[in-house]
Amino acid sequence: MANCSFLDELNRLRKSSSDSIDNIEKFDDFKRYMHVTRNVEEDLKEILVSVNNSGKKTLILLCGSAGDGKSHLLSYLKNEERVLDDYSVYNDATESSAPSKTAIDTLNEVLTDFSDVNIASEGKNVILAINLGVLSNFIESSYGKNYQLFLQYVEKNNILTTAVNDNGYIEGSSFQHVNFSDYHMYTLSDAGTEPGYILRILSKVFAKTGENPFFSTFQKSCQTCPIAQKCPVKHNYEFLMDEQIQKYIANSLVEVTIREKEILTTREIQNYIYDILVAHKFSYKIISNASTITTNYLKEYLRDITPVLMFDYVDMSPLLNQLGKYDPLLVRSEAADEMAIFYYVSSDISLQIKKILEDTPYAVVLNQLGTIDKLNDDKVLRAQIFNVLVRIEAIKGNIKGDEVYNQYIRNLYYYNLGMIRKLAQLYDLVEKAVIQWCGCESGNTICLDESHEGFTLYENIKFEPYLDDVDTKKSVTILEQFSPSIVVKFESQRTKDIIALDVDYSLYKLLYKLKQGYVQTADDRNNHADFISFIEKILKTGSAKENVLVVSEDGRKANVECTKFGYRFKVVK
Repeated sequence: MANCSFLDELNRLRKSSSDSIDNIEKFDDFKRYMHVTRNVEEDLKEILVSVNNSGKKTLILLCGSAGDGKSHLLSYLKNEERVLDDYSVYNDATESSAPSKTAIDTLNEVLTDFSDVNIASEGKNVILAINLGVLSNFIESSYGKNYQLFLQYVEKNNILTTAVNDNGYIEGSSFQHVNFSDYHMYTLSDAGTEPGYILRILSKVFAKTGENPFFSTFQKSCQTCPIAQKCPVKHNYEFLMDEQIQKYIANSLVEVTIREKEILTTREIQNYIYDILVAHKFSYKIISNASTITTNYLKEYLRDITPVLMFDYVDMSPLLNQLGKYDPLLVRSEAADEMAIFYYVSSDISLQIKKILEDTPYAVVLNQLGTIDKLNDDKVLRAQIFNVLVRIEAIKGNIKGDEVYNQYIRNLYYYNLGMIRKLAQLYDLVEKAVIQWCGCESGNTICLDESHEGFTLYENIKFEPYLDDVDTKKSVTILEQFSPSIVVKFESQRTKDIIALDVDYSLYKLLYKLKQGYVQTADDRNNHADFISFIEKILKTGSAKENVLVVSEDGRKANVECTKFGYRFKVVK
């Protein structure tokens, strides 16, 4: 058997596969099966209906980033739903129409009916898939001056910002849009995150139905394959058929988008599924030639199974690199240390292996008597299997994020829902973090300047939360469109200026640590310039222009107060 039809089928998930490229004129059976309905599709169809009813020439933008599914959606709507017959459809605004023209030149040709001078004339509706970067470049190009009405629409609807836009169809407008960036791979609720869309993609690959081309090929190919019982790819596929395992995968992908700001697209998810099913250097020949369970075969097998592929294969893709940071092996705890010690001092590890692997497909190879003897005797194999056991324990347990992560998710939900009273803890966290970062003498007396030899200056800061523009959505309990970060705002009582801070997970984690007494490092200062800028603005709201506390190295204190008659100096200790 020279080739494996199952591997060929799985290869269709890869970004390098021709199946990852969407043709606007064709929607084949494979794409039809893999299609997963999203809210962005439903919202776009509602806009299309409204545009058709309006009779007004309209430009519809389908905005987003590369690989998020814009072209796929257009192809689906054109060929399956047949709702784009009366539209001029452009599914790639990054290509030029001629060698002598740039993509921006071509885009200008596509949009010419919607320039300021042509906007009122008759013409055909246009729907355009466009990456946000290309849209920004077009607006800033020399052509931009001819599209001021279009520019106003883009700015008013925050298309090029991180602000969430859920306006839907805008009555009377010549421009409409949906932005993939406004739609996430997960929803938010009071229970946390729910990775519904990712789970539906996983289900497409692992569903045990005849409609699933992967499962059908798996059954046909693996039933007659001579190496089926020792093939890591077969066992990986069976492992990932478990819905509990799929939920762990989906939650892990959600966490990495929140923790690391990793941009997750449909194409990236499908490619990731392939990466954790088939090892980069998987060799059918090597497995085929291993007629017995040898030590060399076991080392190869243990390198090629999903719990290893998920965490050990660095530099395969940015997504794998980010997920590798959350390897269960990196979690330190007393229980984990005790498990490791017990494992490595035991002369026989068969009980641990059998207990953890007994209900997994890997037991076919690893729970055999001859295999366990080799795992007991070979130090490399023993270390390899330990890593597998720890990871499978975590995967099967579907361990949730740590408490700091869970707190951030709760605050993210409260913020996007506009639950003002629930935000008190968040504002207190920011206040305490600022005080810890700057240093304080007492209460809200914060260090203003410590650059002078022999003494330090402090001022009093009054933190006044600004909540007047918090948007409330009381009728909603599950959020599908939301900001992925939290904006906290404070108001200067003296100048009435509003000082805002965008809090993502990385900054939230730092704020939490600061409140616990953590002292910032040079890396923290380099990585959080936005927080430093926020602190500088906060310090300008303090009492420095009216009153400063001076503290000498030996602990003596004095107030310097500015009065109408000059400065008043008063020793307070």
